[in-house]
Amino acid sequence: MSTKGTARAAGHDLYANEGTDIAARGQAVVGTGIAIGLPHNTYARIAPRGSLVVKYRLSTNAGVTDSDYRGEQKVVLPNLGDPPYRVEKGDRIAQLIIETIDYRELHEVSHLDDTNRGDQGFGSSDPTMDQRVMAQKGKAYMETNEISARAFGQFYGRGETTSILR
Repeated sequence: MSTKGTARAAGHDLYANEGTDIAARGQAVVGTGIAIGLPHNTYARIAPRGSLVVKYRLSTNAGVTDSDYRGEQKVVLPNLGDPPYRVEKGDRIAQLIIETIDYRELHEVSHLDDTNRGDQGFGSSDPTMDQRVMAQKGKAYMETNEISARAFGQFYGRGETTSILR
């Protein structure tokens, strides 16, 4: 059975129904022993548990369950770390978050409206960085002049500070 850590938690904790070993830089599919029935206009998103990501570099992949699926909820756990990891039966391995679906049709258009961000990609909306978009040989790239230690740690997804760039 899934549980919620607190009354206002977004996700329901999912538990391993079996023990398994996950090799370093490998992944495993771990069963939870539960099946769910979702309302018509929703889907379930399987999300990582923050503590597993920070402490052991375990994340989740393949995280969408449609409302018409009735089989067992399984979690794809990639081990992004160097040491192998052992999942024990009963361990909390992921979160199940129920989200509403917008069923509007997509329409092809010849152009998009302008925004301040434009086509600036990954990291371009992070206010902790002093960034400039430079044009070089017709291609845009981002130049980062400074990055905080916190942003640096988040960028590498490890929650640790290894250096400060200036």
